[in-house]
Amino acid sequence: MRMPKGPWLSGGFLSGHAGRRPSPVRRHAPWSVLLPLLAGLMASPALAQNRCPDVLLGDSLAVGMAPFAQAQGFEVIARGGAGITWLRQQEPRCARRLVLVFGTNDLRGMRNEEADSYLRQISAVMERWPAARIIWATPGCFNRDAQLEQGSTVLDRVLARRVNQADDALRHLPAINRGREARCTYESHDGVHPTGEWYRNWWSALMRSMERTQVAGMR
Repeated sequence: MRMPKGPWLSGGFLSGHAGRRPSPVRRHAPWSVLLPLLAGLMASPALAQNRCPDVLLGDSLAVGMAPFAQAQGFEVIARGGAGITWLRQQEPRCARRLVLVFGTNDLRGMRNEEADSYLRQISAVMERWPAARIIWATPGCFNRDAQLEQGSTVLDRVLARRVNQADDALRHLPAINRGREARCTYESHDGVHPTGEWYRNWWSALMRSMERTQVAGMR
């Protein structure tokens, strides 16, 4: 870490009045000299985090909303078909705001036990990302795909039950934007991906939600 620059005392005397012996500098206790330095070191992580980019992270749904995110200065890390294995493989990086749009590709066959484990896995991955604020947009409704719909229902039900419990394994779970509340009625060509205008509306809603929510695991 770069040490903050600041004024240092150099020399043992300050000039006094003419004809008088120079007065010795009043020496401070070592801790008093170090206080400004320590304050700078303690503040530097927060200052550094403010210089970090905003990041959109996720699957093909994140790919679809990428133009709206990029228009607001977000960096986009997204891939169609991405699941939990792909998410674990992403190199954590500093972020000011992190929007996670994720989960759809892991829904098929998900039961209560898998959903509970899935939340723990998401929490463990997010623990590694040094972001000031994180929000997770969970899967919505899938009226044209029974398996996705069943998995989404199970995940949402377990999430609602677990999110406010004092479970240390879930303390890094992001703030939640529940897809089954926010995204069950939308125009789509394939039953999964919204049309362009609905992507815009969804992105705008996520930005509003991020401003008023807290990290779920910290409630």
